[in-house]
Amino acid sequence: MPSSFALETGAGLATHELPGYARMLDAYHRSRAAELRAIIATLPLGPHSRVLDVACGDGCYSNWLAERARQVIGVDLCAAYLDRAVRPGTAAVDANQISFGRADATLLPFIDGSFDLVWCAQSFFSLPGPLASLREMVRVTQPAGHIAILENDTLHQILLPWPAELELAVRWAQFQALEAEYGVGAVDKFYVGRNLCGLFRECGIKRYEMHTFPIERRAPLSTDEELFLCLYFADLRERAWPYLDAAAQTAFDRLFDPCSASYLLRRPDFHLTHLETLAIGQRPGAIRNARGSVNFADPSGGKEP
Repeated sequence: MPSSFALETGAGLATHELPGYARMLDAYHRSRAAELRAIIATLPLGPHSRVLDVACGDGCYSNWLAERARQVIGVDLCAAYLDRAVRPGTAAVDANQISFGRADATLLPFIDGSFDLVWCAQSFFSLPGPLASLREMVRVTQPAGHIAILENDTLHQILLPWPAELELAVRWAQFQALEAEYGVGAVDKFYVGRNLCGLFRECGIKRYEMHTFPIERRAPLSTDEELFLCLYFADLRERAWPYLDAAAQTAFDRLFDPCSASYLLRRPDFHLTHLETLAIGQRPGAIRNARGSVNFADPSGGKEP
């Protein structure tokens, strides 16, 4: 049976249903809010910026983006998530600073050059066509505007103090499970974080940069942090289990079963590093300088990370 974390609207999930990973993502946002908002603080935004949040989910990032922009529009395919995102009573929503609508990331309902910045967070791997979605994001970005993607790498996003031989066995099993579920050709999208610069180049973006943000945690973990990790490893177990031998299964449960005396997440020496990758590309076009004259972005001035 496919993991409930794999179901998306348009891929087996009804629009009125929240995806199975909703609870995990909520815990992630709550436990990492300070670091995620610090990442948003690095974006090229100003008080007059107009921003599009693609695959906005429950609107968490939309609200954080609205702290630095004039207007934010969030779009998602999941109607259940959009119902959450509206949140009447939120100051930014009531002031019409944020609005939400249902839209396909590969067919955005906006004219060319509508936004100063187009943002997509931790959703690229789940989009049916990452490259087609990025092309649409570029299209609706104004000349000299920016496209920003926050993503991670499925195999290497969380670094833990667990035995190397178990880690290798589990990650290989995870890879096999993804191939079985999505097909050999489609599995690359789960490692899209490492390939974002290549996707930018395919879309004609030659000015881009990549930044890696480590999020570190030490014992004791907060309730939300432990909940997020608990759900993450439950999903990992479900995927990997059929491809692990008995010894690896036993070792995994010894470390990640909350009832185990060796439960890793509550060890006093526990620590982890979670890696998030931010890729920012600039659409070629005119740039107005402080004197009001127009410069043009150098299409050959690509910035390799």
